[in-house]
Amino acid sequence: MKLHKNVISAVMVCMMASTTVFAEEIQQNEKIDNIIEQSSEKIEYTVPIFIEGKAVVTKSSTIYNINPYNPATIEGLGENGIIQLLDKDDIIDVPLSHPLYKLSDAYADKIVCRNGTWGVERNVGLKIFDGSEDWQKAKEGKFYNKNTTIFECTAPEKVLARNGLCTHFDVHILESQLKNIYDGISFSENRQKIYMRTMNVKNMSTVETLSAYLKAQYDAQTPVKFLYALEESQFEPFDKDMQNKLNKVDWNKVGFLDSSIKIGRIKETTLNQKLFTVKQTGNDIMNQFLDAVTEIKIYGETEQQHFYVMNIATSRDTLGLSINNENGHRFYGEIRYDKSDFLSDKPAEIRLEPKDNAPETASAEIKINLAKLKAPVEGVHGFDYSTTGINDSCIQQKELILTAYTPVVETVDMIQYPYNALINGAVDNIVLLGNDGQKINTKDGVSLSNIGTDVTFALESDESVQASTKIIKVGKEAGAGLEKTVLFLGDSLINENIYTDCVQQLFQNDAMHIKLIGTRGTEENKHEGRGGWTAYDYCNEQTKYGFPNPFLKEGKFDFKYYMESNEYANVDYVVVSLGVNDLNLVGHNSHDEIIGYFNTIFQSIHQYNPNIKIILNTPTMLFSQESTDGAKNTRLELTKTLIEQYANKEADGIYLSAISMAINPSMNFKWIESTDKSKPMTVTDTTHPNLHGYKNMATTTYAFIKYLAEIEG
Repeated sequence: MKLHKNVISAVMVCMMASTTVFAEEIQQNEKIDNIIEQSSEKIEYTVPIFIEGKAVVTKSSTIYNINPYNPATIEGLGENGIIQLLDKDDIIDVPLSHPLYKLSDAYADKIVCRNGTWGVERNVGLKIFDGSEDWQKAKEGKFYNKNTTIFECTAPEKVLARNGLCTHFDVHILESQLKNIYDGISFSENRQKIYMRTMNVKNMSTVETLSAYLKAQYDAQTPVKFLYALEESQFEPFDKDMQNKLNKVDWNKVGFLDSSIKIGRIKETTLNQKLFTVKQTGNDIMNQFLDAVTEIKIYGETEQQHFYVMNIATSRDTLGLSINNENGHRFYGEIRYDKSDFLSDKPAEIRLEPKDNAPETASAEIKINLAKLKAPVEGVHGFDYSTTGINDSCIQQKELILTAYTPVVETVDMIQYPYNALINGAVDNIVLLGNDGQKINTKDGVSLSNIGTDVTFALESDESVQASTKIIKVGKEAGAGLEKTVLFLGDSLINENIYTDCVQQLFQNDAMHIKLIGTRGTEENKHEGRGGWTAYDYCNEQTKYGFPNPFLKEGKFDFKYYMESNEYANVDYVVVSLGVNDLNLVGHNSHDEIIGYFNTIFQSIHQYNPNIKIILNTPTMLFSQESTDGAKNTRLELTKTLIEQYANKEADGIYLSAISMAINPSMNFKWIESTDKSKPMTVTDTTHPNLHGYKNMATTTYAFIKYLAEIEG
């Protein structure tokens, strides 16, 4: 591998310099001058500190996407070309070829000392467009759409991770660029080109008009800047004089004229001991990869121990991973760079399928924070249990997660789907165990109206995996003559207005009636549903996704404030449907934190009126397909925690409703017919059910409200 002369010089200096003596400046300078070429060597950071870049993006208007008429600014560190250090009584001006930028923890420019040589380690590429690029209209026809024009020019270099930032265009990965109908920038499929898409209404539909626009922006000193993730670090060593100055700095006492600059400490990677049996693997690439792993789960595996990460495989398009055990069972999975977000802290899922001797019904799943990972250029292999061992606790057991009971209104048919209760065993069939020893298949659901009060479900293949629940029969006349006030509080399942409307309709011809309250919805179908919201949001955010928070007073959830502000006289039941989005909220998605915010909401409600009954819906499951198995398990894990936390809280006015069991995992979703009639129908929304699914959810809630009215007398 050939390296730039300056980079090669720096690497060799690093390899030869003492890690403890900083007074050998003259010798180092001679090495910088004389050494010409060297193969890739292991990089060591001699002085364990770094100064990291930044990227502060400011849009001129946050209402619209970034586009040529709504440019943003991207502020890096050292915009004026220097960083000024205050060392003792001296000011040191550290020169920069351009500002230090940061895209993620892994892709950040840094001032470091690599093997004894100070310099800038570039991990973020910078392309400034001036209109002189070799623009032409993109040749790949599949990127065409009638609303935009897409251009291409030669990329400055190839990349692996496809994410970045741009001042004038939204940055896309390849998959989203295919569907994009607005202004956007991305790398091409072969990574040799940069794609720039402009909306036709912007009148930049020819190469000449695009080039003229880019030149005009450049001349006006507001150029189109594109920051992207470099495939390999580029090292820019400082000159001899700066080496001398930085070697003399007391890094424990140094200051900066820019108060935003912080000194980072380079620490040895230590793997998560909840996941791995080792703290180090002996390989830097594997250490970095496993350090970014947030979760490992192995499902349906008969061999219950001694699994390990065997290798990381790489290509220009994919990152692959193999997990083995000492008996030769293997799982393999991969992610594609053109579909993966290396800037998001939300963990990505790598689904691993059984290979070799692994059971066909088994699988594995790894969640990894790609923002902590620099896409490896080369694969690594040759590991075993002693070097990359996975804790046995990561091997998941099959289990049926059921609430203690479910109310059912007599003469009102209620179907439930036990498949939605099975964790860690997506392909297993579930049966209802009859009193006479009969096993009833539940694939098409079970009518709770037609079975006894005590029921047991079990795996057909392993009856030791079973769980029981109670069916509580409620009279059709329960609550006759009463009108109860109900508040629905939650996420998009409520915000879509359908679920609450279906509940309302069930009570229209009933002996009991309800009145819905809320600041959202329609005149007769009020609620407090907000798409994408979490329990954390209701307790902390004044606004989010354009929705205001009517419960927040002085930064705290205050139910009394909500009721009085809206002049509501009372409420009997609060139906809470949250949890799904909570699991996806990076930094606030631990079960302990989710339960904490649930409790904050519940306590505030009961401080206002301890007699209010709270119906907490269990998280709904997704459309059943291989790609959603992992998310289903994650939701069921939260359901299990909710059951542990609230199963016996009826005396405290909290009731768990198994609404998740009401949705047919296949047929209760929105099937869409393709324009190509030869292709099968598909489900594009795997979370929100169709009308039938909402009606089934409503029947469960209807029965629970009737049950509460009945036990209240």
